[in-house]
Amino acid sequence: MEHGKQAWSGEEVRAAKRASLLLRRAKLVCQSGEYLCLIRDVSSLGVGLGFAHPVPPEKRTLLQLSNDLTYPVERVWTSQRQAGYQFGGEITVEEFLREQSPHPSRPLRLNMTGNVRIQDARQRIDARLVDLSCEGAKVASQAELKLGRLITFELDGLPAQLAQVRWNENGRYGIQFQHPIDTEELARCALHLQPFDQTRSSGFAKLLRKARAA
Repeated sequence: MEHGKQAWSGEEVRAAKRASLLLRRAKLVCQSGEYLCLIRDVSSLGVGLGFAHPVPPEKRTLLQLSNDLTYPVERVWTSQRQAGYQFGGEITVEEFLREQSPHPSRPLRLNMTGNVRIQDARQRIDARLVDLSCEGAKVASQAELKLGRLITFELDGLPAQLAQVRWNENGRYGIQFQHPIDTEELARCALHLQPFDQTRSSGFAKLLRKARAA
């Protein structure tokens, strides 16, 4: 258990409304990057998270759900691949669990960068990763990718994927994997591309201001 804020007492935990073993995907937004996590339980006091890799070292960070709702959180305990976080303000458990979104079918996406290699028949195209999910990716490319084409998608930290180009908007392309990658593969890829010891230039401060204003 870490020093800092007082640990949750047994009485407080029992008194709090709790939903156990949710195992919902979410992401922890840190200054070094965005990391996939699983929400194991939540109460008005805080949230328990599980990871497919060591717990991110930042103590104060942001938890973002698939509907983009963002909560400032502070870590109060940690174990090998699990950690408990205290919310930075009051939350409504029902709203947290409901996770309403104007795009209910949109998968959880990790915003991160990396060099993507696309093989389209005999043509090799270099692109830049914009975001990544279990179902696919968004990439930016100066070369044209043809809609509907089957391609091979290669990214460091991830096995090569057979995929299809689904949409194009101003040089950005939506890529859908033929077979979705699993949660652990996505989590490990995120850590590979975003080592904990590197601070990136990101929207972390903007997200923090937005979360505090909500």
